[in-house]
Amino acid sequence: MKSNYLKTLFGSAIATTCLISATGGAAQAGQFYNNWNYSIDSFTDGSGGEAYNIRGMATMETSDSIWVALTGGMPLEGDSNWRAADDNIGWGDLFFNFTGDGFQTASDNNALFGVRFAGTNDSGAATTGVYAGVGAAGVASSNAGYNSLRHYYNSGYNRTNTMGTDIATKAEAFNYFGKTTPVLNVIASGERVGDIAMQSQNALTAAGLDFGNFGASGNHTIGFSFDKSLIASGDYMASLFLECANDGVALAGHATEPVPEPATAAGLAFLGLTFLGGKLRRRRDA
Repeated sequence: MKSNYLKTLFGSAIATTCLISATGGAAQAGQFYNNWNYSIDSFTDGSGGEAYNIRGMATMETSDSIWVALTGGMPLEGDSNWRAADDNIGWGDLFFNFTGDGFQTASDNNALFGVRFAGTNDSGAATTGVYAGVGAAGVASSNAGYNSLRHYYNSGYNRTNTMGTDIATKAEAFNYFGKTTPVLNVIASGERVGDIAMQSQNALTAAGLDFGNFGASGNHTIGFSFDKSLIASGDYMASLFLECANDGVALAGHATEPVPEPATAAGLAFLGLTFLGGKLRRRRDA
């Protein structure tokens, strides 16, 4: 049976947003600024130092695309580290969960959407791009990382705002991701359904991105976009971990259906009128 996780979370987000508007406090659920939806993570929960610290994630929706931005200490190509099996530790893959279930359940049912944006990571996806029907896998053990969230928190990283604005406590993280199971941080399987377009810092700034508004700008900011027809519509939880599971971030959002191009809309209208006209002529001829 489906859980009510996202429904409950979005209800809490609305209430929290109202509180923040009244108090002017730190970023909380549903933080929108310049058309971007932000999840701001703790600045001190990256095990291994700033290179392994995620400061925030943000998404923006246009009529036909989803934009994603990440900021923190990890560069796109990862960090050279001899303790990793391939001498490199970097970003995991990004997941979108529209099911309302916890992450493990959605993964077991191959019901996730995944985005591989870092070409040097240990993803099971063959190339960068957007994938549907995704199941996830964990690669922390081959990246000198934590074998579970409990292992991570018990090592001294039991911070508030543990996964960013929208999964802000240890209990919420355990509820959504699991407590003692491996951290699932890369695509294991799925069907590639489309490309992503990497976005420069200038393009992100021109689109209104501003992590600095929350004091969250990291040493590296990474951005990309993709056609939103490649994923589902509705409420989602987006999340990702570093390959070592030294830090992660989650963001609750909502995706609408793509708006048809004017020519497409006009074509559909024409087909509708043609169909209606045919029916009326048949009635007159009867």
